[in-house]
Amino acid sequence: MRSVNEGYQVESVACSTQASAAGLQAFVDARYGLSMHWGLYALYGRGEWVHYNERIPLPEYRRRLQQFNPVRFCAEEWADLVLESGQKFLLITAKHHDGFCLWPSQLTDFTIAATPFGRDPLAELAAALHARGLGLHFYYSLLDWTHPAYRSDWPAYVAYYQGQLRELLTGYGPIAGVIFDGYWPRTLFDGPDESEWFPPRGPLDLQGTYELIHSLQPDAVVANNGHIPPLPGEDYQVWELDMPGQNTVGFNTTDTGSKPFAVWWNLNQGWSYAPSTHAVKEPGVVLATLRQAFSHQAVFMLNVGPRPFGDIHPEEQQALRRMGTQLRQLRLLTG
Repeated sequence: MRSVNEGYQVESVACSTQASAAGLQAFVDARYGLSMHWGLYALYGRGEWVHYNERIPLPEYRRRLQQFNPVRFCAEEWADLVLESGQKFLLITAKHHDGFCLWPSQLTDFTIAATPFGRDPLAELAAALHARGLGLHFYYSLLDWTHPAYRSDWPAYVAYYQGQLRELLTGYGPIAGVIFDGYWPRTLFDGPDESEWFPPRGPLDLQGTYELIHSLQPDAVVANNGHIPPLPGEDYQVWELDMPGQNTVGFNTTDTGSKPFAVWWNLNQGWSYAPSTHAVKEPGVVLATLRQAFSHQAVFMLNVGPRPFGDIHPEEQQALRRMGTQLRQLRLLTG
């Protein structure tokens, strides 16, 4: 899996809209933000791909809904941590590849509303972040391993995901950005059952999606973690665990477009909560990576994986705060 198709083709996108100049400048000026991978998979503690990697039957995976009760979650504390760390925005996984929704979507029952927790963490985070002048970005996976329409009724799936985006874009006040994942046109899915799990069954109507975002949230910047140069309607180009123009991990593109850059890194060993591989990077190491990203004029997005209890690991919190202190001492942050 994940061999590269150099003769790849992308969906035709003729989008003429972009984020507003003010929205794009706010993203570029932010320079540093906090990313979070959090969802039902945190209960397993073996990564956000656990449903696919272990081929967990969907009925068994859905039973985890009754165990997801992150009572330690406090949006005010998370927003304070963003401030203390010197970051200007929070990017959170509204929906990852497993299809679980971190908000009470009206379009599916596979959501936070079906858990004992019952609250809407995105609404609480939106209020806390906006009160502190911080931006809120949503991660949304275009790939969906569990929604039946993804495999059997493609027009219905496109309508579903665009309907969910409308919920996210109209229910949480000003949104600073949306980043998509799961659309990887350069990737060849050549494993025994990967063609069933991964490839889209038709066009995603990216043009309509980007126009929807820019119409409902004119200041929101849009990106797609597709490991290709930006398509029309996208506002910046992101590199995952690489610097702009580099491909040390094997799936990024070395082609750079004309849009602003962002570098997406993780503070721990992986993207989501995984205690058996827990290894928080030293702040000095991450600081060196941040400075390298800044030397490429890239926004730096640093990721943590909240625990299923609803908090961020104390070692990750400590490292983020130490980073914030060092950044202020070195005067590397603006604003």
